[in-house]
Amino acid sequence: MGKSSTPPPDYQPLADASAAAMEQQVGLGREQLAFAREQYDRTAPQLEAVARQQMQAQSEQMDQARDYYNYQKDTFRPVERGLVADAERFNTDAYRNQLAAQASADAGLAFGQTQASNQRAMAAMGANPNSGRFAGMQNASGLALSANRANAMTSSRMQADQMGYARKLDAVGMGRGLAGASSAAYGGASGAGSMAGNSAQSAGQNYMGNSAIAAGTMASGYGQGLSGLGNVLNNQTQTYINTNDSLLGDLGGALGGAAAAKTAFFPSDRRLKENIKEVSVDQRTALSLYEFNYIGDDTRKFVGVMADEVELSYPDAVSTTDLGFLAVDYNALGIEFKELK
Repeated sequence: MGKSSTPPPDYQPLADASAAAMEQQVGLGREQLAFAREQYDRTAPQLEAVARQQMQAQSEQMDQARDYYNYQKDTFRPVERGLVADAERFNTDAYRNQLAAQASADAGLAFGQTQASNQRAMAAMGANPNSGRFAGMQNASGLALSANRANAMTSSRMQADQMGYARKLDAVGMGRGLAGASSAAYGGASGAGSMAGNSAQSAGQNYMGNSAIAAGTMASGYGQGLSGLGNVLNNQTQTYINTNDSLLGDLGGALGGAAAAKTAFFPSDRRLKENIKEVSVDQRTALSLYEFNYIGDDTRKFVGVMADEVELSYPDAVSTTDLGFLAVDYNALGIEFKELK
């Protein structure tokens, strides 16, 4: 086969630069991961302490909420129920008749007390208590005084009832806010519990987030390195084809003279080929046969083997060209290298 008309370019510095860039990026990712671990180790105990405090606050607020609720239920709810019963009782004929009877009793008691007092006073002054005039005057003054006393007694009772009712309303008003206070305390306890959960999880979440960033950085570094190395390989292959002006010509000559030659080495390196598709298997050698074209010439299709596969089973049938690519001796394999028409 023909040799390249120009020395092959040295792409090793570019490959080294790509590998260095990859290592730098991967190193940065490792530093980020180490920082994430350090940050987790440093903040996790602090956040756990915060979470414990928040849990304690939740417990205290739950106790306060229960105390508010129980106090309202045991102390003020019975008063409210009594007020409801009183309101229903006040607006009944039975209660009105009770008040009238009480007023009548008060009047009778007051009249009796007044009459006895007048008789004692008149007797002390030497007046005849059996005279009609004395009796009339006594009755008139007694009735007036008794009425006043009865009214005063009835008014006092009603005032006492109203005062008691007002005090009950005041007491109920004092307890009205306990239900809301209890709900607020329960809400505060729930909020403290939620914050405790968030605090407990935040260290791990931060670690996972930073780890993901580090992993992304390393993956980016590997990707950039592989991409750079891939570009190097493609450039080497394309440069080989472009600079080795006799490659395809030698290939045509080799095809024409294969029958007379003792050996027929053809470029069979996978790196020189594209549009590779397996089409059959050679029964004698058990080697796969592929359809492909050489990079840089997609107008010609060939069928042959892949040198890397041949090298595994028939290493003597494989040689290396000046540029480091593999070629196969098809005569040694007993396989025909074909160009499709």
